[in-house]
Amino acid sequence: MARIPPAQRERVSSFPVPVRPARLPGRVEVTLVLRPGVPLPTVEELCAAPPRPPLSHEAFEAKYGTAKKDLAAVERFAKEHRLRILSVQRDRGLVRLEGPAAAIRKAFGVDLKRFAQGKRSFLFHSKPVTLPRALRDVVEGVLGLDTRPRVTHSSASLPVPAESAKQLGLRSYPAGQVANLYRYPSTQGAGQCVGVIELTGGYKPEDLEAYLSWMGVEREPPVNVGPNKPGLGVSSNAEVTMDVELVSAVCPQARVVVYNAGSKDYSLSDYHRVFAMAISDRTNRPSVLTTSWSFYEGTLIQQDEEAAFERLFKEAALLGITVCAASGDLGSQVPVEGGSPTGAITLAAPSYPAASALVLGCGGTTLEAEGDRIVAESVWNRLGEAMTMGSFGPTVSAGASSGGVSMMNALPPYQEGMPVPVQVTTAWKDGVFQRTTRTPGRGVPDVAANGDLHTGYQIVFKGQRGVAAGTSAAAPMWAALVTRLNEALGERVGFLNPRLYALVRAGEPVVRPITRGGNGAFFASERQVWNACTGLGSPDGEGLLAGLRKLQAREA
Repeated sequence: MARIPPAQRERVSSFPVPVRPARLPGRVEVTLVLRPGVPLPTVEELCAAPPRPPLSHEAFEAKYGTAKKDLAAVERFAKEHRLRILSVQRDRGLVRLEGPAAAIRKAFGVDLKRFAQGKRSFLFHSKPVTLPRALRDVVEGVLGLDTRPRVTHSSASLPVPAESAKQLGLRSYPAGQVANLYRYPSTQGAGQCVGVIELTGGYKPEDLEAYLSWMGVEREPPVNVGPNKPGLGVSSNAEVTMDVELVSAVCPQARVVVYNAGSKDYSLSDYHRVFAMAISDRTNRPSVLTTSWSFYEGTLIQQDEEAAFERLFKEAALLGITVCAASGDLGSQVPVEGGSPTGAITLAAPSYPAASALVLGCGGTTLEAEGDRIVAESVWNRLGEAMTMGSFGPTVSAGASSGGVSMMNALPPYQEGMPVPVQVTTAWKDGVFQRTTRTPGRGVPDVAANGDLHTGYQIVFKGQRGVAAGTSAAAPMWAALVTRLNEALGERVGFLNPRLYALVRAGEPVVRPITRGGNGAFFASERQVWNACTGLGSPDGEGLLAGLRKLQAREA
């Protein structure tokens, strides 16, 4: 049987050491990403004309759902290789298959192996995925054959207990006070649903109850889709807890839904699965999603792997779902897999999904306030800070607002004319310089909000009051703002980026520009409308509402 590589192929590369071989599981599950019934709009088309009004889930499936003939081709493929179809989601174009490891190897032409790294294990293959000609152009991607741990959360440190924070001289704010400082609309999220994307870990309901009581907030408990299991990973539990508490406090009348993959391997396939779960949720129908989990652009991720996520974010844009993502907490440099003896190098590269042109990338600031007035706000950068110890575990107050230029996503139309630097790449061979290329790319982040642990947010974690921060806090704070805006406007903001940049270009006071500080390679300036540390700036909620109302009137 003649076989060809699928249109979108999983990356094949080496993996970090040390690892040791492990026995393959009895059965392996994979997910096929199938082409839509008709081509989805391009990123450029979505930027030029964001959907107004958004499609319903039913209308999206009717227009873009996978064709029956394509599903039939996959069914024949599964039957031929004795694979069991676990589920078919026509709207997303996702088919989950399961079969013995030997059958999976043969079906996809891979040398599938399993390795252990510490307490985790993962699947990996060194041969590229191949598929029969009958599936040519039908299958855009195969997820689940490479489950290396590549997703992490953006929080730079564990929370600091409140008493320790006070002794260390750290300032902290209730989330509601920060919302007031940023002039969030007075709406409370009534009739809205905001989804919180989590990869693993969980929050304790008693922590959330104690926190809301402390903040003086009464609301319904969140809805959990997927497991909510606080485990041994303290940092992951802290991440989930902060995300949920901030959104719950700032949007007390909104439904909060926590989507958790319950991942055991921190794989891209699990991260893709939880996003797909949230975007096509026809029960809760969230209009805003926030994620603090990300993976670094660079050698650990390839264009074709991002393509599976871009497919989901196109669906989100068409459904009128705003996706907010933390830009990361490591400044302009991120660790990537390198060829050095230690395998560790850093690269000026952003994190994804903030690097997607379809996502609102959220950076971090240092916020200083007196009462109800902001007295200063600058780029968050504590990269030179030393480690301290807290009762929650080792706490490092180091960190900075991540930002930069995407290597895999083109400069979107809404950023044209903005001072986005180009990505510079030099090529050498055998010690001889070959060439330098300068490539424009998507600039990250778009916006920012308070993210410095030294001016952090008050939370309750493990039964104690504490302080937490990071761009992991900025993303849910922006998501909460969009939720309030949706209520005030009476419609979904949806894919916000093109309208946000258009308002800034028009001189509308919709953000607070950040003009001081830097994150390593990039710096803020009074002369720049946008920078690769904090984007366009921190929110002015009432100003953004007024600007969006003007656009709403023109579009009516």
